[in-house]
Amino acid sequence: MDNLEAYVSIDPSQANYRSSKHRYKAAFSESANILGLAGIAAASIAFLNPLPLLVGLAAEAVYMLFVPDSKWYAVRLSSKFDAEVQQRLNDLRGKVFPQVHPSVRDQFSRLQSSRDQIGQQSRGEEQWFREALRKLDFLMEKYLQFALKEAQFIRYLNGLIDEVYDSLTREEKSKLDDLVSRSNRSKSTSAPDLGPAPSEDWNNTICDVLSHHYDDEVGEIQKRADGEEVFATKSILLKRIEILKKRKEFVDRILQILNNLRHQMQLMTDTFGLINDEIRARSPDQVLADIDEVVNTTNSLTEAIEAVTPLEQLVATPNP
Repeated sequence: MDNLEAYVSIDPSQANYRSSKHRYKAAFSESANILGLAGIAAASIAFLNPLPLLVGLAAEAVYMLFVPDSKWYAVRLSSKFDAEVQQRLNDLRGKVFPQVHPSVRDQFSRLQSSRDQIGQQSRGEEQWFREALRKLDFLMEKYLQFALKEAQFIRYLNGLIDEVYDSLTREEKSKLDDLVSRSNRSKSTSAPDLGPAPSEDWNNTICDVLSHHYDDEVGEIQKRADGEEVFATKSILLKRIEILKKRKEFVDRILQILNNLRHQMQLMTDTFGLINDEIRARSPDQVLADIDEVVNTTNSLTEAIEAVTPLEQLVATPNP
């Protein structure tokens, strides 16, 4: 899997792109500026005359003195940043959409529609409004990232169910079969086979079945270990118990992350709707405060996911 965190490396709440260092670096790196300096240097070498180089350096000093801090360049840099964000979002959507459930794609489309409506408001030239739009774009990128991780976790859990299904009790199989039946009834016949629509009910049922299965296995192995007199055999049985307990812990952590992902993605959708409904009637501070609160919880959830390194390795799968 590609490192999708790279797509959301710029958090607009930090606004690093507005720093003086960034502006001067961007101004110097402009292709026209680089080509101009190269041409002047080449002319000086060709004619063995330092005068073109001296003139060029003087012009460069004037350029760097006035252009990076000019209003014209601020607008240019801002537009360039917006274009980069949009391109990054389009690339990410192209990678994520084939791997997530149609219901998630539909929810993201509603998110995009709300963002477009907000962008069409008359406040687009105000600095606070541009910041609000960039924060919303950031949240849209995070939504796609979360959607992909959610799909990966669900596929991993389904793989575990396939692994243990034959050893489940009749009651557990019935519970799973009922869950699959309800999912199929609500599934579009034209949709690709991407598993169930993400839901807390599905997550809780799958993880509950797996947890009980691991508990039952641990109980049975513990009974055998308690009566085992051969040290080597008992050590193997105890090691199996240790591994099964760790697998149960992973399942419990996946369940917590999955439910948090679903709630956070829904929170993003609700927030976009709220901003779209009230942006004309509310003050800039109120609008930005609502968005910042969601950005902060989103970043906290990202950190929580990244902290589960072994889990990330377990669910990492290559792109199709």
